[in-house]
Amino acid sequence: MAQVRLQEAFRAEIGPVAQGVVERALAAEVTELLGREPYARRRSATPERTAGVCSRCQQGWTTRLWRAGSYERTLLTVPAAVQVRVPRVGCICGGTVRVEFALLAPYERSWGDVQAWARELSGLCLSLADTREVVTQVSGRSVARSTLNGWIHQAAELAETVRGGALTRVPPVVMLDGVWITLVEPTGEVATDAQGRQRARTRRRKVVLLVAYGVDPASGEHWVLDWERAPAEDEASWGRLLERLRQRGLRTDAGLTLLVHDGSSGLDAALDTVHLGPGLLRQRCVFHVLRNIRDAVRGEPGMDRVAKRARRRAVLEDASQIWTATDRADVQRRRQAFRTTWQDREPEAVATLERSFSATLGYLDALAWARERGDVWQPRFLRATSLLERLNRAIRQKARQAGAFHSDQGLAAAFALIITHRHRLPDQPADDFWAEVLEARLCSA
Repeated sequence: MAQVRLQEAFRAEIGPVAQGVVERALAAEVTELLGREPYARRRSATPERTAGVCSRCQQGWTTRLWRAGSYERTLLTVPAAVQVRVPRVGCICGGTVRVEFALLAPYERSWGDVQAWARELSGLCLSLADTREVVTQVSGRSVARSTLNGWIHQAAELAETVRGGALTRVPPVVMLDGVWITLVEPTGEVATDAQGRQRARTRRRKVVLLVAYGVDPASGEHWVLDWERAPAEDEASWGRLLERLRQRGLRTDAGLTLLVHDGSSGLDAALDTVHLGPGLLRQRCVFHVLRNIRDAVRGEPGMDRVAKRARRRAVLEDASQIWTATDRADVQRRRQAFRTTWQDREPEAVATLERSFSATLGYLDALAWARERGDVWQPRFLRATSLLERLNRAIRQKARQAGAFHSDQGLAAAFALIITHRHRLPDQPADDFWAEVLEARLCSA
């Protein structure tokens, strides 16, 4: 109760301040439109055409227009909902002039900060119901879910600006991966519901977002380059994304050095078709390889669940040590040690490692290339798609919260809002990478 009373007191104090600021700004816009200060006579203004036009005589000369009082409008802001007096402008013929305020759009009932805040909450994966509750609690006024949804969908335009035009910066490392979501789409059929209303039939379909994530391995900066909504992670879908990136400037002669991916057969085929330049290195994601090794651990006859979990943990810890080295000879020694330790007890896990091992060494060539240029690259940005996996987790969280996306616009808006909260420098120490890799053991059966 004390907190509620404090919020009410805060709104009571801040409301008049916000009201005064808004009203003075609106009055200043009217002064600029009319070309004269309040209480100055019409004929004292310089005769000029204004942006406002009378609804009756269709004229807009400054000498014909005058201040015609005001009307009240409730304006929702983050601190409080306030009543503001919006100035009216009339004409000497008796008509009214519609004023296009820069500060306040026609029929707008909410401040830009409220809309931006609602979009930020959505980007943090809050549901519409939770966002509505938070906005209502802080501002003191309820907002319809449809209104919130409209504000959020405005971010779809931001998504398209990210994907358009030439790349302003070509990252040395690009991570590629896909994340599956559910999309509701119309079937083209119409059905009659129990109340006799005509309803368009829809169906739920699984689609995949193919994401390209740029990384600067020297500074740790990371950002989304592009994405593609596709029916599957096949060669054609990956090819469309890679070709668009190539046309936008993603090539080795512009600075691209390494691609990190999960070993998708469709992506491998697309990379053989779309040429991003000579000397491009490829790195199989170590995290995905470790996950496959974990799944290949069989244990021994008679082992209970706890013992099998301990075996998976031991195999994972030994396997993960292979790629902590940055010297090729050291990596080979650790590989041999793993093979010697587990060949007899876990042959399938060892075989899984051997099948993918050569594809996981691209990071060594990338480090050597950087050293030749005098650059210092952090290995943790070269070995796995870990940074992109964090973004994918946020997308999956948003997909679970939404249940399903009901339009491409809603999907694009959600994606744009999520990535605006993921473009920041990583704050983890380098050693935490392997803690993240080993979290796979928590998923073991």
